[in-house]
Amino acid sequence: MFRNVRVEPRKFTFRSRHLPELDGTWMERKERIEQELQGVEGPTHRPIRLRKSAPTAASDRLERRQAQIQSSKWAMLRAALIAVGLVWLAWKGLQWVEQSDFSGVLKWMEDA
Repeated sequence: MFRNVRVEPRKFTFRSRHLPELDGTWMERKERIEQELQGVEGPTHRPIRLRKSAPTAASDRLERRQAQIQSSKWAMLRAALIAVGLVWLAWKGLQWVEQSDFSGVLKWMEDA
């Protein structure tokens, strides 16, 4: 609301330590890693080895998929049974409300 023109307001400057131009050690480390990856100092990577052979991995994957399908079928069946049970309870509740006489409750509320 009131501006002081004689004094410059304080400003916030954020200097991240993750920016490469702010940290010289970061640049040196990055260059060293890039040289190692290019093979200047020798190969630094290891070949990837899979422990399981392809046929057993495929059969394991098939078994897991079948187990997943089976469990999803049971989950759908449970959900359907729960839905049927809730619909039946709602229907029974409506029947009870239709057959009940709430005149006593209403009379009590009038007298209160």
